[in-house]
Amino acid sequence: MAVCDYCNQEMTTAMGCVTAPIVIEGESYQPVPFGSERGLKGIRRRCHDCGILPGRVHHHSCDVEECPACGRQSISCGCLWAGEEHLADDWEDEMEERLQLVGPDE
Repeated sequence: MAVCDYCNQEMTTAMGCVTAPIVIEGESYQPVPFGSERGLKGIRRRCHDCGILPGRVHHHSCDVEECPACGRQSISCGCLWAGEEHLADDWEDEMEERLQLVGPDE
């Protein structure tokens, strides 16, 4: 069972996630509905990753979710949603730890 942190629903059976605007760097954006992403047309089934229905909003961190700010894949684009700014610091700390574990000769 995977419960979405944003809508508190079971991801694979929920119709969709919350439709509230997304704030990125102080600007408000409407989430991109499933099937409206660049390159996706004629979707008739649930999302293969987060399970939402066509026309509904993906659960955040879905690998199909398109960032409404830059248009790239949301999980890897680097745009931080309001309330997620700590993730940038966490990522930098994690990368530093990984680099320390790999010696200079590796």
